[in-house]
Amino acid sequence: MLEQYWALKREVPDAILLYRLGDFYEMFFEDAEVAAPLLGLVLTARHRDTDVEAPMCGVPHHALESYVARLVGAGRKVAIAEQTEAPQKGKALVARAIVRVITPGTLVDPERLDARQANDLAAIVLGGEAPALAYLDLSTGDFSAIRLDGTTPGEMLSRRTAKELVAFPSEREAVARLLEPLGSDAPVLSVLASESPRGRGAADLLEGHFRTSTLAGFGLPSSGPLVEAAAAVLAYARSTQKADCAHVTTLRTASAGEGLVVDAVTQGHLELFRSLRDGGRTGTLLSVVDRTGTPFGARALRRILEQPLGSKEAIEERLDAVEELVGAPSRLEPLRAALATLPDLPRLLARVAVGSATPRDLGALGLGLARAAALAPVLDGSVSALLSPGGAAYPSGVPDALAARLASTLVETPPVSSKEGGLVRDGADADVDGLRRLRLDAATLLGALEAAERSRRGIPTLRVKFNQVFGHVFEVPGSARAKIPEDAVKRQTLASVERYATAELVALDEKLRSADERLAEREAEIFRDLCDAATAEADAVGALSSRLGLLDVLASFAGVARAERWCRPRMVDEPTLSIEGGRHPVVEALRRRESFVPNDTDLGGDARVVILTGPNMGGKSTYLRQNALVVLLAHAGSFVPASAATVGLCDRIFTRVGASDSLARGESTFLTEMAETAHILRHATARSLVVLDEIGRGTATFDGLSLAWAIAEHLHDAPGAPARVLFATHYHELTELALVRPGVKNRTMAVKEWKGEVVFLRKVVDGVADRSYGVQVAKLAGIPAAVTDRAKEILRNLEKQQLDVGGRPRLAEHAGAPPASDVQLDLFRGQEEVVVDALRRLDLDTLTPLAALNVLASLRARLEGSE
Repeated sequence: MLEQYWALKREVPDAILLYRLGDFYEMFFEDAEVAAPLLGLVLTARHRDTDVEAPMCGVPHHALESYVARLVGAGRKVAIAEQTEAPQKGKALVARAIVRVITPGTLVDPERLDARQANDLAAIVLGGEAPALAYLDLSTGDFSAIRLDGTTPGEMLSRRTAKELVAFPSEREAVARLLEPLGSDAPVLSVLASESPRGRGAADLLEGHFRTSTLAGFGLPSSGPLVEAAAAVLAYARSTQKADCAHVTTLRTASAGEGLVVDAVTQGHLELFRSLRDGGRTGTLLSVVDRTGTPFGARALRRILEQPLGSKEAIEERLDAVEELVGAPSRLEPLRAALATLPDLPRLLARVAVGSATPRDLGALGLGLARAAALAPVLDGSVSALLSPGGAAYPSGVPDALAARLASTLVETPPVSSKEGGLVRDGADADVDGLRRLRLDAATLLGALEAAERSRRGIPTLRVKFNQVFGHVFEVPGSARAKIPEDAVKRQTLASVERYATAELVALDEKLRSADERLAEREAEIFRDLCDAATAEADAVGALSSRLGLLDVLASFAGVARAERWCRPRMVDEPTLSIEGGRHPVVEALRRRESFVPNDTDLGGDARVVILTGPNMGGKSTYLRQNALVVLLAHAGSFVPASAATVGLCDRIFTRVGASDSLARGESTFLTEMAETAHILRHATARSLVVLDEIGRGTATFDGLSLAWAIAEHLHDAPGAPARVLFATHYHELTELALVRPGVKNRTMAVKEWKGEVVFLRKVVDGVADRSYGVQVAKLAGIPAAVTDRAKEILRNLEKQQLDVGGRPRLAEHAGAPPASDVQLDLFRGQEEVVVDALRRLDLDTLTPLAALNVLASLRARLEGSE
């Protein structure tokens, strides 16, 4: 037995092998030592305290799936070795084989998966002319190959996460190093057994799977990293499932840079999918816009938010469909109600294709297809391209023949396991009906035989019983043993009863047992035929699911737009952003009791960079995020939270909002901030939206101000600089950029002081903030009055005396501590050059006398402050 075990273990050296022994799955040696603490099992051993000690532990067969899920959830791979033949007399060891390998990226059991999120398996190829990635969600058959086109593999894996990453053996160490910066978000790394499939072998594998003679139809070259990555992920999936994965019927080729790119940092800052507060789903954009009725619709929505559209025509198509649904509530509500009744069609089909389906899965698939067929009439009369017959969201192509066959063959409530029997509907199969009639007649035949034997023997308590070992027997009390005929076959003698059989009973028992076996075999055969029929329609079911998923997303967008009073954005080619009455969708949804204060935005043209000042708690960060979310939603094809919006096409959204650090990588808040800002400065284009919040606050005041000033200048001056920049800051000196840079505009969050208290109006207005109200905010936060009073006193001194000779705030001196000996160089040393530059930029033909006086006063104050 151990020789057989080690032979199987060599097939899966990196997996925990669960080896079927009777009613248990056993684990041995290192596998047992690893699994026991993870599963809470007692570790035992055979030949304990000897040189051949064998640690072991096991789980009962009926609880296998729950234990497998716990191991996979801990990031382990699990291999299942089953008995492949029945025990035979004279043969000590039955044959066993590994029937499946379960890994984090190859789960297909719906009970172990998040229904509203993809479970991606990815493969990476680093060699060749350019790295490439491929993604396969085995639970749905969704398959795509990604050209990175300048995007780093790490960045792409951060944007679109995977549960597991497959690599070739020769690239294992390089891929492992690549995953290190991802920390706890890194996928489990798995390595193929060999360098195959690479080169021509990769193309052969894909062409064989899709039954084509070329890969050109999928947008793939005949060779290269893109082909090898796609082949690697498919080969790994097929090897773990021990199946052809026939539900994987198509392959999409995409570029990492297509559409509106929203990198992982921006996803985090905008809280698209995970809340910064607790990492959960509540408080995210997804939680607000996800009103889908189906699990596959929810997954489609997430994918759309991960990579919104970049084509104006495609965006307008979606907006047309959403607008039509918004304007037709009599169509929208029945549509959403019908969608909510659909099961998870892609995942049901995947389980069928990999051999994990139950009769209940087939029944749900048939019912879902029948309900999907009823959706098309709801859309009758639609005029938008997506919702009309032939449109990408029109529910056509339902495999009606398969739906009808499943409905006519399976019982209304199929059993959980095909081994239970009773899955075929009466009248669906003549053989099944005949065998069932025989079983029904058995009760009458057994009853007659029992009555005759009772009368013949004179034993009124004689009964016919059934035993799994002996079959049907006559059972009499022990006191009646003497009345048992001599020619009877004695089956079992117990203390209180005697069991025997006669020739008639043996013959009837054999007939009935044969009928049961034949009935089970016939029902199992019908089940396999139905699975094959469903797998043959994988292409049709997959295409239908894609259309239904998009339809569900559009209905969700329309439902949100109607309920939340969102408007249709006007999409334009110019890099502009004009919003009237914009709102933050998540803040508004979470604070229903408060009236959200809407704000306008005007970016682009003369206002390329907006410097936003204002106090803490004034609403700056909310304002920054809501503008980014409006742009993202518009590119997703959704209505937006505003009274009106004009959104210019955007290639990327960059954000640097809020404090964060990376302690696992030894990076401070400031270093993380600078790294993210550096990424923005390197990659932002004229079509990008850049949102920055309090850049430079994590270091010394003048260091931070210097950096903030230089970064703002760069975003304004650099060739190809972005035309839409929102820059929130507490450095009020930064507002003076508007004097020397024509595309910089100052705006601020309005506040009012009332009886010594500050009132935050949360309204964006033109101008600059005169102060930050930090002491007042501290008071609101509960800082003791003694501390805030002392802070006010120090603040008054600072405001009077401003800076010492070195340009450093004289905080230590005013606070009663000895003055610092070292001083920081003045940021604005060389003010004459700045003033001359400002004078050169003035448009004297349009400058009014009052404006000229204000400019001169400002420039004079600057020169006097530098003396």
